[in-house]
Amino acid sequence: MTYITHNLALILTPSKGGWRVLLLFCAFLAVSCGTKKQAVDSAGSTETSLAPLQNIVQTVNANRHKETYATAKINLALSSGDKSVSLGGTLRMKRNDVIQLSLVTLGILEVARIEVTPDYFMAIDKVGRQYIKAAFRDISFLKTAGIDFQTLQALFWNELFLLNGSGAAPTEKQFTKSMEGDRAKLVNADSRLAVLTFLVGKLTGIIQQTSVSPHSSGASPYLTWNYAEFGQLEGKYFPVRHLININSSKPIKATLSLSNLKNEGGWETRTEVSSRYKEITLEELLSRILKN
Repeated sequence: MTYITHNLALILTPSKGGWRVLLLFCAFLAVSCGTKKQAVDSAGSTETSLAPLQNIVQTVNANRHKETYATAKINLALSSGDKSVSLGGTLRMKRNDVIQLSLVTLGILEVARIEVTPDYFMAIDKVGRQYIKAAFRDISFLKTAGIDFQTLQALFWNELFLLNGSGAAPTEKQFTKSMEGDRAKLVNADSRLAVLTFLVGKLTGIIQQTSVSPHSSGASPYLTWNYAEFGQLEGKYFPVRHLININSSKPIKATLSLSNLKNEGGWETRTEVSSRYKEITLEELLSRILKN
């Protein structure tokens, strides 16, 4: 899993020709048309019923969206060490099919695109005219760790998941349950790969934090994904501010903010790469990232 934390990044470094976007989006790295943001389970919540702990997984699963699409305008702020960058763009998702992130600068110029499907992930550097494309099954550390499209989809859509899972909603018996303050704590420690911990608002059954940790007692999480604010998609809560922390020798912090959230189709779900672009290997990309 140490390898994963080194590789969860969108790294932007200046080049002679401007900003060269070096990308990797492997794993862990979204209605009513209202976009009013709110903190779930905060003071003033209109929810009054207390979700019974013994049925909390069922309550969380009841919040799953059934929409096929989720699209939004985004702002992505990323920092690692003394490097930081903020870009705008668009997030487009089609359930069980694709997650697309289009990143733009100056409000109009697309500099990078990330596309993840059940079969592959692809990162396109439109400034450097290069890209990587690889099947999940061909990346040994992703395969070993149980990271796949379903994992990423669940993180973006604010859902419970299991590593190496089918994407189906988990059941009550797959978690141990306890209270941590005013939040329910759900832990799946059966996996040999990592410990999954979900903190859930007791009033709403909404996931407020997901973390992935080693089995070692007291060890820091590899990944912590907080849901800081929620909007509405077709009348249900949907996370519109994601705070992502990746623990590695060079910790990475990302804030993904969504606006203009919609259930909207009619866009191309697959990206054709220009023949003028050079395909590079994952090893080449990692070498460049680690040198910066």
